[in-house]
Amino acid sequence: MYLLRVLSRCALFVFPALAEVSSFNDWPHLRVALPDVSIHLRYYGSGPPLMLVHGFPQHSPTWNIVGPILAQNYTVIAPDLRGTGDSSIPFSYNFTASAAADDLEAVLDFLNINQTYVFAHDKGTGVAAALAAKIRGRIKRLGLSEYLLPGLSYETLQAPTPTWNLYSNWQLAFFSVPDAAQFFIQGREKQMLSWYFYHVGYSGTSAISDDLLTLCTDSIAKPGYLRSGLEYFSNLTVAQDPALFSSTLIPQPFSGPTLVLGGEASLSNTSLIEQLFSPVASDLTADIVPKAGHWIGGKFGRA
Repeated sequence: MYLLRVLSRCALFVFPALAEVSSFNDWPHLRVALPDVSIHLRYYGSGPPLMLVHGFPQHSPTWNIVGPILAQNYTVIAPDLRGTGDSSIPFSYNFTASAAADDLEAVLDFLNINQTYVFAHDKGTGVAAALAAKIRGRIKRLGLSEYLLPGLSYETLQAPTPTWNLYSNWQLAFFSVPDAAQFFIQGREKQMLSWYFYHVGYSGTSAISDDLLTLCTDSIAKPGYLRSGLEYFSNLTVAQDPALFSSTLIPQPFSGPTLVLGGEASLSNTSLIEQLFSPVASDLTADIVPKAGHWIGGKFGRA
């Protein structure tokens, strides 16, 4: 797969001889009960720990293709972020990157993992960056993809421009007012997701299998879950996230090897990626995943 080739070429991960590929659906389920939320995760494989952090509107099965391949040589941890998948909606209704990162730190503590690799996509990138800011000594290497950090150009990406069209980042502005977005999406979740995946993918409807589309639909259609997913994009949440990065990663960038990826048909300018992420990562590599749009992993990209 192109994504795995890029990861290997950039030396973020090492891929020795491969064992038999497992089925993501057969991976064991675990649950970590925290004071504010209950976090569900899949945990499988052997070798160094590797945490995969999804974005929205997905949950952990976004890694159903890439995860089992990585699990041949890594112990893969695939959590559902708070308010997504089979994790609960937090009592505090706090969806900041900082709060979600605290959940992931608690998962590592529960699993007794002192050091891990981390790779994240979409909104999960903000959470992974927050995790790196909080527990930087426990993250060996960091992979981020298809997202800009609040306070470091995300707000510019979110703001409408005269050049916007159906293939632009209109959804960031749409989701930023959850009351409105929920009103127009609720009851039409599958239609919205199908249209959304099509327009921000590389290969149209083949960017996602029908089974995975149904799984994502069923997840956000559960009572409260569409709204909780939208809260990650709300103006209130996005306004709170920059404080963490400006007080941690900007004065002291993450020093571990960091790879930031964009899709060929999406965030496809390596110079721009380097410019935007160099303030928070001192050992930075930027690269582009060919034949991919926003959904760079597995059936969300192009094999």
